[in-house]
Amino acid sequence: MGLKPNLTLGALGGPNTFGGDASRELMSLYPEFANIAYFRTAEDGFTFTGEHDAMCAPQQMMKTGFHPGINAYVADQGSQLYVIAETTHVYHCSLLLQPGVKMENVVEVRGHTGSMTQCRDWIEANLPQAKITIVHTSSHEAAREALSGDGTIASVGTPGMAEQFGLEQAAKDIDGGSCANYWAISPHRLFSDAPNRIVVAGRFSSDGATGRLIAALMNCGYDLRSTFTKASGEKLYEYDYLFWFGGHGELSAVQAALGSFGSARLAGAYEARD
Repeated sequence: MGLKPNLTLGALGGPNTFGGDASRELMSLYPEFANIAYFRTAEDGFTFTGEHDAMCAPQQMMKTGFHPGINAYVADQGSQLYVIAETTHVYHCSLLLQPGVKMENVVEVRGHTGSMTQCRDWIEANLPQAKITIVHTSSHEAAREALSGDGTIASVGTPGMAEQFGLEQAAKDIDGGSCANYWAISPHRLFSDAPNRIVVAGRFSSDGATGRLIAALMNCGYDLRSTFTKASGEKLYEYDYLFWFGGHGELSAVQAALGSFGSARLAGAYEARD
C-alpha cells in the first residue's frame, strides 16, 4: 500500500508561486508525483474531477499557525479527503516592484493569504504608507496586478515570479525566515503499511474521548504533534478535530485502535520523507 506511481499533483497559481515552489519540493521527495496541474484558486484545486490526484497546500505556518481553510477541508464533518504526503517549505518572500520604482512611492502591497501574513510585520515597519491587500486567488495574480499598474502597487512574491514578470526584488526574505508545512491532500485513500505520520479527523465533545484516543495512538507508537480544532456550531464544547501524530508503528494497529472511536476517521497514514 501507499502512494502509487504516476500521480498528478495540483498547485496554486503557477510554477513560480509559493505553492508552485512547495509542489516541486514535494515532487522531489515523492517521485510518485510525476505530473503537475495548476489552478487559479484553492476552491478550484480542491474540486477533484479527475484532473489531479492531490492538492499541495499549506497546513500551518511558522508565524501564524494553522491555515483554517486548508485544515477544514480535511477536518470538516463528512470530508472524504486524506493527507498523503508533506514537506516543509521556506518561503523566501520578496517585495516585487516595477523596475525603477522606489519603495517610498508604493501606496499598496498585494499578496496571497499565506505569504502575506508572514510578511505583514515587515511591510508595516518599512512601508507604513502602504495599504495591505489580501488577494484571494494566488501570488501569481498579485504579481500580474503589480506589473499592470502605474508602479505604485507592489506585490509579495517569489524570486522566480520576479523573473517571470520582469519585476525587481526591492527587498528579499521579508518574512523573517518563515516556513510552512505543506500537505498533499487527496480524495484517494492511500495509506502506508508502516506510516510515520498519522492524521485523525473527528467530531468530539467534552466526554474525555480525545484523551483516550491520544492514549490509544500512543500505545501504537505515535505521539501527538499538533491539534487543529473548529467549533461545530451545534453544541458547547463540541469541535471538529484534526490530530497530527508522528512515530513508528503499523497501519493495522492504528486502524484497530481507532475502531473503538465511532466519530474518528483515519485521514492520513503516510511516510514523511527527508
